[in-house]
Amino acid sequence: WGSVRAVFGAHEPVLGRVPPLGLRGEDGRTRKYNAAFVAADGAPVGNGVFSGFTPKSLLPKYREFDDARHFHALPLLAAEIGAAPADLVEPFELLIDGVRRKVGVILCEDMWDDDYAFRPVDVLKAKGAGVIVNLSASPFGIGKQAKRDRILARQSRGCEFHYVNCTGAQDNGKNIFVFDGASPVFVDGRKVAQGPSFREATVTLASGAGDALAEIAQIEGAIVEGLRASLARIGATRVVIGISGGIDSALVAVLCTGVLGAENVIGVNMPSRHNSATTRGLAAELAARLGITYLVAPIEEAVDVSRRQVADLTGVPVAGLVDENIQARDRGSRVLAALAAQFGAIGRTGVVFTNNGNKTEVAQGYCTLYGDVGGAVAPLADLYKTQVYALARHVNAMRGDPIPEGILAVKPSAELSAAQNPERGGGDPFQFEYHDRLLYQLIELRRDPEEILADFAAGRLEEALGLAGGRTVVGTFFPDAAAFVADLELVWRRFKGSFFKRVQAPPIVAVSKRAFGFDLREADRKSTRLNSSHA
Repeated sequence: WGSVRAVFGAHEPVLGRVPPLGLRGEDGRTRKYNAAFVAADGAPVGNGVFSGFTPKSLLPKYREFDDARHFHALPLLAAEIGAAPADLVEPFELLIDGVRRKVGVILCEDMWDDDYAFRPVDVLKAKGAGVIVNLSASPFGIGKQAKRDRILARQSRGCEFHYVNCTGAQDNGKNIFVFDGASPVFVDGRKVAQGPSFREATVTLASGAGDALAEIAQIEGAIVEGLRASLARIGATRVVIGISGGIDSALVAVLCTGVLGAENVIGVNMPSRHNSATTRGLAAELAARLGITYLVAPIEEAVDVSRRQVADLTGVPVAGLVDENIQARDRGSRVLAALAAQFGAIGRTGVVFTNNGNKTEVAQGYCTLYGDVGGAVAPLADLYKTQVYALARHVNAMRGDPIPEGILAVKPSAELSAAQNPERGGGDPFQFEYHDRLLYQLIELRRDPEEILADFAAGRLEEALGLAGGRTVVGTFFPDAAAFVADLELVWRRFKGSFFKRVQAPPIVAVSKRAFGFDLREADRKSTRLNSSHA
């Protein structure tokens, strides 16, 4: 923005404009800085280096962040003019409650400096800043507030630290990132005030630290805000949800009802000959409890047409996964998509259908392209199945049991074949307590299966997975080591081989340390086979 005199000579600073000096960034375009503007009494305030603003020093380029792709960092500017970065970081002197105080103004990543050589907060405190203000657009993540508080406790030693985080959400087409607010004030290592989560508020030193939301309540708040923002962005005022009588669709229906109101939620049960009376009854009970419109659209007749046509064209009867996928595609691409379009045409409003998949299924490719890999938004696709159950129980506790207990108790099943009938013990091919923990290791912690095998061989896998009560992987989940290794190989092969489905999936509300989409940017590997000789 042209206010560093060492660069621009006699040019006076121009607030909010770039002087025509031809400066360009690494992309060949006009250089841009991510900067905080500082003003008092209607006029910009200078700090001896910049007039009315200060550029961001640390530009993250990991996970969802692409700051360094678009902006020029303050340390790069310092290197260009032969200065140290610390020479360009100065506090602003501001009149606060009648007292002139030195205030350091930084942006978001500037305080998360553990992995950087340059530490702006230390520089500002060394130059006498008694107050630090951090302006942030920091996305919510499970466990992030605790980590944020640890960072703030350290950074606020010897000063007053105001962390000002935005609220709302941003949908980049693959992920919906939610900003949780929850803005705290720390003084000399201690939290003295805390703002609310997921809504705007004025926070003062007199606000008090208050009680932070429990983690499960934070997750609910994040998903609700992400869902609300995503639907608003695409102009959707009503949703169509395929409700199967299972936990995922039940939770999505509850969340959508809370966002849009029961009158704007349409639940559709789409039974085939494989759907049990138990789950069909539970779907109807859920709809009645929520007060949403409930439709039943049997698919057997249409699926039979597809079966016969495919068999006639190929000369081979339809069976196995092909038959299962035809059912899933009929439900998603034919029934739900058509109903959403029809209700939109009738009411002249935006109507979409939802994606009800969870992270366990998404990670393993246990989903069908153009079937359940469809919809406008995926509220639960960053929650493992065990987390979905935890959130459902929390919602029931907070909202008067909208989800029937039978849905929480019935064995999860896609009900796409006779072998998957939950009334006869059939269900999804996962041991969720184990597989969710394993997938967390592979996805959030970015561990390779060789590391899992090494933990197993050393007798420390149970500790790594967080299994309690003396339970062991072999004995609790697998009969022997060979079965464990075979399953690990299968999980890894499914994980790496199904990324193409995730690329085509709808936007996911991100709540974890590593969400599929714009956060976890996947690429194919030449081999997806695990070398089991490491066991």
